[in-house]
Amino acid sequence: MSKKLSSAIESIGLILFALRDFLIPWLPVFIVRCLVKKGEFGFLIHPQSLSDVQKKFPFAKFVSSRFIEKIIYHLPPLIGSRITGLKGTDFLNKDQPVNGYIVICPLSAKQMHLDPKLAKRRILKTVQFAEKLGCKIIGLGALTASMTDGGTYLSDKVKTGITSGHAYTTSIILNMLDEVAKMLEKDLRTLTVAVLGAAGYMGNPVSRLISQKKPGKLLLIDRQRKKQALEKLAKEISEPRKEVVEPRKVVVSVNISDLKEADIIVVVTNSLEVIIQPRHLKPGAVILDDTAPRNTSMELVMQRPDVLVLDVVANAPEVYSNFNFHFPIKNDVYTCLGETLILGARRWEQNYALGLFDYGLVDEISKWGQEMGFGVAPFRTFNQLVSFDKINKIKTFYQPAPVPEAHSLKG
Repeated sequence: MSKKLSSAIESIGLILFALRDFLIPWLPVFIVRCLVKKGEFGFLIHPQSLSDVQKKFPFAKFVSSRFIEKIIYHLPPLIGSRITGLKGTDFLNKDQPVNGYIVICPLSAKQMHLDPKLAKRRILKTVQFAEKLGCKIIGLGALTASMTDGGTYLSDKVKTGITSGHAYTTSIILNMLDEVAKMLEKDLRTLTVAVLGAAGYMGNPVSRLISQKKPGKLLLIDRQRKKQALEKLAKEISEPRKEVVEPRKVVVSVNISDLKEADIIVVVTNSLEVIIQPRHLKPGAVILDDTAPRNTSMELVMQRPDVLVLDVVANAPEVYSNFNFHFPIKNDVYTCLGETLILGARRWEQNYALGLFDYGLVDEISKWGQEMGFGVAPFRTFNQLVSFDKINKIKTFYQPAPVPEAHSLKG
């Protein structure tokens, strides 16, 4: 079979599946079950760029980006893939298969930001679509959490449980921070850690929890309009009987150029743009980028081989998303999906990490994840595994300078 014919057959199949998904919201449940198997949990994603549309529909490579944006603007929710390999951990269903779905809300990140009200309506429709598939707990990926006020907008509009993914994401970030310090062979208490987006929904709790690790210096950075919130956060972190960090070690900034002071940078903004430029970083800097769309770029990686950009990703042994995320390891998952998987395995049906950040959930979801063998995925940069040579190069910036040998004087 020729490559062109194979591609044409694949495209026809994708179009037929899209027609099926268009009908699902209007069909009674018993007919839906004839078309698709029941899912115990669901995970919402959305295209962040044209390349994401091409992951689902390869023929999109042959049409203009403007045309694609118009098409996805009008598309209904779609099934992305069926997630397999997860086993139940609850007493009644221990080790029994628990399968779910990746469900696509077909609005791009740009479209969501341009029309937040439309974004909320479309995300709600996608959650209702997942309900029709049988999902009892639904996780919010990428911007779907922030666009629905951390999921609270959805909580009284659907019967299924909702989780934002923020608890497990925070857990993985904290674990990565420890692993990076270990990689550098440095005590975190001697390093400067910056949180970019520190005043945001994720940035605030992440900053507080990082402060409990007592880094040498904690740099809180956000936009000028959030300066008051940053100062309030810094004061609360520094107060006695709270995080107990010396005030002089907590610094507030609204100038992204101050990233140059940081050894490790945690990026948790909601910006749609690449905001970290090569000039903003010191040699040896390590960036943990949890943004979607990304605030770092491949250009940064190419222009600054003396820094290390790490993707914030988890590993879920024996679980397969069956979706083309381009991960180097098949069992890798986004951290917010990791949270959904952990709850799905427990047959969770209530809301989980919604609204005001609940710090207790970070320890809880981390413990549950460890019991299932979940954890930090092997380090990678834009889905390319980090080599030992790269790690060793970064480590050189943290090793003490060699002391010159003393030479005796001959008279």
